[in-house]
Amino acid sequence: MVRALSGLHLRLRTAGELVGPCWRCLGDARVAVAMDATEFAADGRPPDAPFDDDLDSVYLEDGRLDVKTWLRDSVVDALPATILCREECEGLCATCGTPRADGCDCVQEVTDPRWSALGEISERLKREADH
Repeated sequence: MVRALSGLHLRLRTAGELVGPCWRCLGDARVAVAMDATEFAADGRPPDAPFDDDLDSVYLEDGRLDVKTWLRDSVVDALPATILCREECEGLCATCGTPRADGCDCVQEVTDPRWSALGEISERLKREADH
């Protein structure tokens, strides 16, 4: 915290590790998370002034800083879009539910069955071209 003529400049820096299930295979995942957040609260604001994102901090009220809420919000902002056990995780087999890294004997269909109508048209056009 730095007090300046214009107000309070606040900074929150910390790091940690998130532990939970992988979003692809449901195995154990660990993700390093680093937070570096800043807030500003202007001095001299009238008590009845409407909240201003540039001049007020949602974490500072009546001179008390809500570090717990600020830290929680900072962790959420620092999380990656997906939490994976490893970047190359292949997820679960769609047929048997086994993690693909463990292997399974299921035959993986290469094409989407919704495209079969186009395959049939292609075969018909080939037959017609041969005649």
